[in-house]
Amino acid sequence: MSSTWSRRVRRVPAVMLVLLALAASATAVTSASAATLALTQYVNPFIGTDDSNAPNPVPGGAGGSTYPGAVVPFGMVQFSPDTPTASPSGYRYGDTKIEEFSLTHFNGAGCPNNEDLGLLPVTGALGKSPGTNWTSYASGYTKASESAAPGYYKNKLDTYNTTAELSATQRTGMLKLTYPNTTSARLLVNTGRSATGSRDGSISISGSQLTGSVTGGGFCGSSRTYRIFYVIQFDRAPSGFGTWLGDKVTDGSSSASGTNSGGYLTFDTSGNTTVQAKVGISFVSVANARANLDAENSGFDFAAVRAAADKSWNTVLNRVQVGSGAGPDLQKFYTALYHVFQNPNIASDVNGQYFGFDQKVHTANHTVYQNYSGWDIYRSWSALIGLLAPNEASDIAKSMVLDGQQGGLLPKWSHNSNEHFVMTGDPGPIIVSSMYAFGVRGFDTAAALALMDKSSHGGTMQGRAIRGRESGYLDRHYIYENPSDSLEYSASDFAIAQFARALGDSTKYDTYTQRAQWWINVFGRDSGYIQPRGSDGTWAWPVTPSSDAGYTEGNPSQYTWMVPYNYQGLINLMGGPKTAIQRLDHHFTKLNGGLTQPYFYIGNEPEHGVPWAYNYAAYPQGTSAAVRRVMNESFTTGAGGLPGNDDLGATSAWYVWSALGMYPATPGADVLALHGPLFSSVTINRPNGTVKITGTGAGQGAQYVQNLRVNGTATTKSWIRYGDIAGTATLDYAMGSSPSAWGTGAADVPPSYNDGFTPPATAPNLGTNLAQGKPATGSAPCTSDEAAAKAFDGSLANNSKWCSNASGTKFLQVDLGSARNVSSFVLEHAGLGGETTGWNTGAFTIQTSVDGTNWTTAVNVSGSRASRTYHPITARSARYVKVNVTTPANNGNGAARIYEFEVHG
Repeated sequence: MSSTWSRRVRRVPAVMLVLLALAASATAVTSASAATLALTQYVNPFIGTDDSNAPNPVPGGAGGSTYPGAVVPFGMVQFSPDTPTASPSGYRYGDTKIEEFSLTHFNGAGCPNNEDLGLLPVTGALGKSPGTNWTSYASGYTKASESAAPGYYKNKLDTYNTTAELSATQRTGMLKLTYPNTTSARLLVNTGRSATGSRDGSISISGSQLTGSVTGGGFCGSSRTYRIFYVIQFDRAPSGFGTWLGDKVTDGSSSASGTNSGGYLTFDTSGNTTVQAKVGISFVSVANARANLDAENSGFDFAAVRAAADKSWNTVLNRVQVGSGAGPDLQKFYTALYHVFQNPNIASDVNGQYFGFDQKVHTANHTVYQNYSGWDIYRSWSALIGLLAPNEASDIAKSMVLDGQQGGLLPKWSHNSNEHFVMTGDPGPIIVSSMYAFGVRGFDTAAALALMDKSSHGGTMQGRAIRGRESGYLDRHYIYENPSDSLEYSASDFAIAQFARALGDSTKYDTYTQRAQWWINVFGRDSGYIQPRGSDGTWAWPVTPSSDAGYTEGNPSQYTWMVPYNYQGLINLMGGPKTAIQRLDHHFTKLNGGLTQPYFYIGNEPEHGVPWAYNYAAYPQGTSAAVRRVMNESFTTGAGGLPGNDDLGATSAWYVWSALGMYPATPGADVLALHGPLFSSVTINRPNGTVKITGTGAGQGAQYVQNLRVNGTATTKSWIRYGDIAGTATLDYAMGSSPSAWGTGAADVPPSYNDGFTPPATAPNLGTNLAQGKPATGSAPCTSDEAAAKAFDGSLANNSKWCSNASGTKFLQVDLGSARNVSSFVLEHAGLGGETTGWNTGAFTIQTSVDGTNWTTAVNVSGSRASRTYHPITARSARYVKVNVTTPANNGNGAARIYEFEVHG
């Protein structure tokens, strides 16, 4: 499938792409300097434009929701086709009709958005008014006619035998149309329609120039709107023109305004079939739109605009040069990097004016950016943009502070000059803190900290609180309405604490670092999960790890791992590294499990950092294996090649970090958890130094770190800090196909942050499980796949458990092979296997025997409902150990279920 896509993108045979990849890779490996490479050839803009195979995804989140049209890095204009079933992105690869080419799009948002100022070339007489019958003018097309590359899109509208080519600058779009020989070639300009409905617009026609405005907005059901002003200029005079308003078309009319408005120009192409148009836009005024157009695209040289767009992308992509990669890996990597740099979007005009969050026009002496999907991008995008684009990131941070000063708080999920309050938590502080942790300076840090603090003290953004549940959070130290929201508040508090400490504000650090540790108040000790809790402090019961009821786009199994700044505390609460590893192995049974399975869900952001939890359990081979599986199985080079919404670059940022061999595991801090690179060489070109990563032996099938040298010094630590690579730096890995001892020492794990509370006690190191793999017997199993031996295989994954429906007391017994000194037992019940905690064993005894005939009771438990039970005893000699289940479940179910029965000396 990847070779087919390569042909569609570049019209180059697959074998040629491989040769080009090898040539570029060789150049990257052998180059002694940062020579510019031809990297746009590896970008496939169609990746992510259709649905993935995620079961039960978040609404609108089955695919990447990317768009294939023309854009330059951070461009104000995203000139792209819109198709009939493409909501929320505008374009779906599986569609074969085009309704229009519009000027604005989001890269991967989950709600319908943008599609402002639709343009559609047609031929022939106009029938019904496009104002009320726009989609009737849509044209079919064939996939063989379609192609895309960075800054360029081309397709042929079969209905009108007309070819359209799109390109863009930062604030303008350019359209090259090749009509048939006709006297009725027309371009329809829709000023009253967007992805979220029809609103007021205006158009004024004067010769070969059109001016006016469109009204957009309504993102995710909001009532807030914005205006875009436009100027469209053509390279020749029209032979006719007209407008429409509602269901009425008026030929010869030069202006129209209102809902369902628009207009058209007619051209005689019988002697010259090519018509070129260029569009400048502004959020401030028509005059500024014209100035943007004059400054960025003063002529009608489509080839030059396209070449400049390609060059701008190639320059950005060369910030990361990789070597020795297979063609599909290069295509996935550079397409991901391409997506990372599409948002946020430039919002200021060439004269510095922009429309602020106070709904007023301002002027800035730096580039102003807007559009932040905060809940999505704080987890890895913000650190990546800090690392790869520190200068742009400084302006982004400045822009967020301006938004807060004008609107009240740092933005949460904003669209142009409006805050839409989409999703949960308070992500703005995490984004700013993460960028700062990764070296971004040049913004008003004191103002940023004041805005962060204001959010916790009744502050509002455009009249509405971002932390709407703050009072209850402060009273109870958790949010009872939604445990995932409670984690989000705590995560934001952690980031504020880190930012305050960096600025020397110890008072704010102490306050917020204490609040950050309130995550522990929604961790159920019995269930072993982050779970709902009542306003009176009671714990909801039972917990179904796969149920998303009461959580924001996730479930207990998924949100339990969202404590990335204190995995040490979480792992100790789970019972220690061994249990955590077992639970992670179970969690990665599936890689894109959707909302209602107790498995990993790469298609949505809350779990993006979970693969690196293995590092904190001193088991980095688990991270390496999980990351590589996700990269290979959940990301492809096809239209469904992104596992979920790209969410303004968030999902793509995950892939970029993964290919680099490191990940910002702790949002708001400077920690990078390591797992080894995909490529044999990586050069990161930054303004303040070059980071060179070598991966000797790296590639597919060699995902395990054997050893590592950081700046020339050998280390077994599975993490570094940003400071280690802030300037010129080297990371030299040896990679292999089998796990090694690297990173497995207790001192090798990344840091957890325990300031602000008394951390959970360190889980006891129980040593070897004497029962694992030993002969087992038990009561008759529920099915042949649930026999006694499954409780002694060391695994929770793949429903590996003993289950028995036998009448009366049910037993499970293991033969240790010889008399051994035993001092503790661990039972892992139904909850840890992803089943309802109502099925956790209610009452049981554990007995030991030397001869298998005479038994002594060592443990007697009743009234239990815990998912994991630990039973230390006075050491004794035993060859046989048996559990007798008298109450199989705590909710009345009659089947006994034990996933693991461990015996320790």
